[in-house]
Amino acid sequence: MTTRSILRPQKDEVVVENGAVTTTNPLASKAGLEILKQGGNAVDAAVATGFCLAVVEPWGSTIAGHGQFLVYMAEKGRAVAIDFSHRSPLAASADMFTVLGQAESGNGIYEVEGDANALGPLAVGVPGVTAGLCKAHSLFGRLPLEQLLEPAVHHAQGGFQPDATLCLQIAEAMPEFAKYGEGARVFLTDGYPPKQGIDKVFQRDLADTLKRIAREGGDALYKGDIPHAIDEYMRRNGGLLGARDFTDFDVQVSEPARTSYRGYEILGSPVPGGGTTEMQLLRILDNFDLKAAGHNTPEGLHLVIEASRHAFADRYRYLGDPDFLPVPLAGMLSRRYAEEIAKLIDSKRASLEDDREKQPWIAFADLAIHDPWPHDPHPGPEAAPNASPPSEGDCTTHYGTVDRDRNIVASTQTAVGGFGSRVVVPGTGIVLTNGIKVFNPMPGAANSIAGYKRGLSNMGPLIVLRDGKPYLSVGAPGGRKIMNRIPQIVMNVIDHGMGIQQALTAPTIDAADRETFVDQRIDESVADSLRAMGHNIEHPAAEGSFSRPNGLMVHPETGMVHAGVEVFNSSEAQGY
Repeated sequence: MTTRSILRPQKDEVVVENGAVTTTNPLASKAGLEILKQGGNAVDAAVATGFCLAVVEPWGSTIAGHGQFLVYMAEKGRAVAIDFSHRSPLAASADMFTVLGQAESGNGIYEVEGDANALGPLAVGVPGVTAGLCKAHSLFGRLPLEQLLEPAVHHAQGGFQPDATLCLQIAEAMPEFAKYGEGARVFLTDGYPPKQGIDKVFQRDLADTLKRIAREGGDALYKGDIPHAIDEYMRRNGGLLGARDFTDFDVQVSEPARTSYRGYEILGSPVPGGGTTEMQLLRILDNFDLKAAGHNTPEGLHLVIEASRHAFADRYRYLGDPDFLPVPLAGMLSRRYAEEIAKLIDSKRASLEDDREKQPWIAFADLAIHDPWPHDPHPGPEAAPNASPPSEGDCTTHYGTVDRDRNIVASTQTAVGGFGSRVVVPGTGIVLTNGIKVFNPMPGAANSIAGYKRGLSNMGPLIVLRDGKPYLSVGAPGGRKIMNRIPQIVMNVIDHGMGIQQALTAPTIDAADRETFVDQRIDESVADSLRAMGHNIEHPAAEGSFSRPNGLMVHPETGMVHAGVEVFNSSEAQGY
């Protein structure tokens, strides 16, 4: 019998009495924790953390980025979703790019001439992070905004030592930094990527911008000379983002989308994104006994894969900005629709796997059952839009906070691709995102480009309530792989009785793409059984490629806070 060595990493679970912060970067975790210690609540800590991540993790986050922010204020018994996700400039249009055809590799479905939807001025989306974090602070914050931005200003002004990931991301972005100029000045050291443990990254122009935000709030970025400087830069360099895009921008504050799983209440963003798909997947799987099937058994994983394929079929057919077309969100999350889909799942055989040479999301979306409109209270369109997924973006960050009053936050924010569009606006230090990349560059789909439209996001932070009280806060960066990973973490806790760190660390699978990827830590006999059921099984090229989740749990019996993070990178939980 052949055997092989398998990496089985682990991190300690943080268990504390008062409050905790989980992020993808230790400097950001420390920033949030210090705010909690200074008397701030979970929202204060989250705002400080979000701005700090935009400094110390600039490849994955920026003050001009996009995001979703979920908060449950236990002291008020109120849950709120704050959406500041991807918007296109007002001047954007469905036919603004030359599409060369279907992509031969990677996770994007279409190849655009010159990668213009991913790199450079035409790829830039309307900034949202600053407005979103300032809105959260104005609604629920306790401490002054200047105090919350001190850590971000400190690291931007005084510099910080980059970790290995940041050094590699800077190296990858070098060609565009050199092409567009300002990024090279800010992030390169004597023309080269910084050396880990030796060089520091300084962002002094960004520090000045952050100081203005600390004094003036979000208006510092959305009114006055900063948007006009960005407008002028875009006009000179062929971009579409203009000053009006800033003045017209506002975040959406609303009730979260809600569904249930095993009697637990699941809260997600009401704007179609990753959370919609996660909640639909859980809704479908609520019809099966995963505890009896066992953790990571062929029987249990088969059900997860099949339910995922159905949920992604609906995602790629129906989800888009509800301001531009009808979206059957209530129908997709309804109990009866989930029951209909569950009845289609054969417990012994894959019914939705497709030939690996084809594109399964198109084939699955054409299945007759995929019509949630009869279960939705709103009228549907005369004809369904074309089916296809958006291009992929995977440079994102996630953080969670909880305070001594058990107010709890789950927030994901993103630059979309590594350093977004790779454009840094001179004099501001602001990295502009490539938010246009999340749209389908072909006309006729629910997620096609239009002026001031929200693009379909992979971000999917969730909050879980148990008996009406905060129980879990969880989310992850990682592109499409976010949407399979987060439900599996919820299932690991609720169905399989795991603690939060164990749930985050456990071997996982992903069925969001052409193949179903199975963690190499799962016994090969399980993978073979799944192949025998008809699944197209592959192993990922590297461990740690299933997204990078972090999460918080408020223990229902002890009341203690338990915090965990992914194990392959520098993510860190801190509490007190």
